[in-house]
Amino acid sequence: MSEPEFRFLRPSGVPRATPRLLCVFDGGDAPGYSSVAVALTEEGTRRGYEVWAATEGFRSLTDDATADLRFERLVVSRKERYDLLARNIPARSMGRRVLDPGSDFRSERYLGFHTRTKRDLAAETFRAQGFTHLVCVGGNGTFAGCRAWLESFGHARPPTAFVNVSIDNDVVGDRAIGFLTGIEAGATIARGLYEDSYTHKRVYLLEMMGNRSGRHALHCGVASRAHLIVLPFFRFPDEVLAEIADGLGRCEHALVVVAEGYESERRKKDLPGASASSYFKMQLEGYGLRDREDRRVIAEPFSRHLRGVRPAFADVSAAYVKATLLFEAFDEGRTEIMPYVFTGHDVGVRSFDQITREDRVERSLLPLLDRLGLPGFRTWVRDHFTTSADTL
Repeated sequence: MSEPEFRFLRPSGVPRATPRLLCVFDGGDAPGYSSVAVALTEEGTRRGYEVWAATEGFRSLTDDATADLRFERLVVSRKERYDLLARNIPARSMGRRVLDPGSDFRSERYLGFHTRTKRDLAAETFRAQGFTHLVCVGGNGTFAGCRAWLESFGHARPPTAFVNVSIDNDVVGDRAIGFLTGIEAGATIARGLYEDSYTHKRVYLLEMMGNRSGRHALHCGVASRAHLIVLPFFRFPDEVLAEIADGLGRCEHALVVVAEGYESERRKKDLPGASASSYFKMQLEGYGLRDREDRRVIAEPFSRHLRGVRPAFADVSAAYVKATLLFEAFDEGRTEIMPYVFTGHDVGVRSFDQITREDRVERSLLPLLDRLGLPGFRTWVRDHFTTSADTL
């Protein structure tokens, strides 16, 4: 394959002996992308790396790029940025951006990377630009894309790392950056509705993030003291739906958290376009729980704004720890690694072959799914979803 022809071939005139790191941000937005970008820039610069970002994630390395500027140099100080701009080198100062919401450098789930030809082209682009090291930042889908891409490098794979940033927290062996911030923002929304339900004697059915595991919805529901939490893999029989409708009907007020993936396949068939919360409301209406003027039953849609909130400092701290672990691993000659952080005393680096996806949720939270006192619901959940001593 011939070398790709771009107007902007080599990112700078720095000798090729200088390690040149490319950061690729991809996947769904989550609080902490910018924190990771800042941490990688600061630690990489301190260790003598040139740090670059693909402006549109994986897409920037292919002929599907939509922006003329495909790569941007990341530096710490404004002075250095001005010096680089004077030399016609695109640069961005990251020194004060550690709390920025969202991300400037990403694309959302670039589907073109599912094809081998696009990944092969991306590998050629990577080499043509003179990059020597690679860090992919995102969730499980980004990790899968990173591993598939490495096959296109053959035996000349660059030193590579993955940083886990996701609200879903579905990668085994790490606490995703953005997970704690997502819980804080989500639980704040849920608790606000809880208080409104108390004040106005309403029943709120709140849809929250959770397409597969429902871990975000679960933790937000527990933290906000929701009366009932409905996970995405639940499919209630008639007797359980009747029990839930009766229990909510007898409550003075209630908050129900419904994961966005609840009954997704049945919804597509029976009620296309319906949200998980509105579909659950429709189900309960069939068993007598109806919205009335004197007793409101309200289905609240999913709120995406929590993806764009500023990262909490706990996630910022984890970003710096992970960046340090990553570069220490590179300095030791390691590759295809993921830095992980659980607590201040439980950190380290895992190899790619140790990383898997995990969509199950913690069994320890099982008793907190139901505060209505529904024996049929509890028995049904225990019998159908308890698979081990630790997960359900």
